Amino acid sequence: MSPPLPKINLPGAAPGGDSSLDLVMPEEERESQETFNPEDLARLFTVPLEPARVLMRTLLDLFLHIEVSGAENIPLEGGAILVCNHTDYVDVPVQAVHSPRKIVYLGKAELFEPERDIASFLFREGSPLNLPGLNVVKPIVEAALNVYGQAHRAQLKEWGGHPIIRNFRGDGARAAVEYYQELEEFMVNLLKEGMMLSIFPEGTRTETGVMGPFKAMTAKLAIRAGVPIIPSGISGSWKFTSLESVLSGRLFKQTIRYHIGQPILPSEFPQGDEKRAAKELTAYLEKQVYALTQHPERRDHPRTKARVL
Repeated sequence: MSPPLPKINLPGAAPGGDSSLDLVMPEEERESQETFNPEDLARLFTVPLEPARVLMRTLLDLFLHIEVSGAENIPLEGGAILVCNHTDYVDVPVQAVHSPRKIVYLGKAELFEPERDIASFLFREGSPLNLPGLNVVKPIVEAALNVYGQAHRAQLKEWGGHPIIRNFRGDGARAAVEYYQELEEFMVNLLKEGMMLSIFPEGTRTETGVMGPFKAMTAKLAIRAGVPIIPSGISGSWKFTSLESVLSGRLFKQTIRYHIGQPILPSEFPQGDEKRAAKELTAYLEKQVYALTQHPERRDHPRTKARVL
């Protein structure tokens, strides 16, 4: 069983409340939860991981050009961190469908709360749903949004998704430090339980097409949990799902190359002070990933000249 996420309320949530319910469920409907639990209904629409993976891989192979090598380098069991550069939204499904095991992804919290944006649009100032004559419709729409949000979160969790708050500040510096400490413990516990995390050490998708510097969090987690790091690199996918790519037809012509390198074992990690070891390991990992974005046989060569991926 996975450890619980850090108990930090999302922006807009009532203190101590569940932000996903606070948004679309009025007080009188919360009281009816004893007889109606949206989570139970949401589970009915959850698609298991394996059928979804098979379907997604079939669609990707049918419509896109994707070359993958090194999948055999991913250990079939035990805690591990799969690391990759981040170029586009397509990176995640390419990685997920070609892995021989389930991957846990830590995604920004907004991806797990789609009903917020929908509700903001539907109930915006001037919306017909705010007219007196349509008051009877509003609770129905709110309930439907709530079920949709629950189903969405249940589905992402089934597929390995876990929400985190990026750039969390809370009520001050102390709250932010505590949150990230709890988040780090959460990830270390997942790894010790034998799960495989996917981490994009750049922290975000590249805006220039050139791989950005890696943050040291990945190395620190691997050192603390004592698990291997599997470097991987993806190229040909920068702005792959952009409108320009779709309209130009590049989406169906461009070849995406995803190469997975040999695991970096804990016995190979730098020794000594944890902070210094994490820094050294991060620098080495960055070179490995960059080499894999250029060509698989260059996995042992250092990064030289930056180029668009």
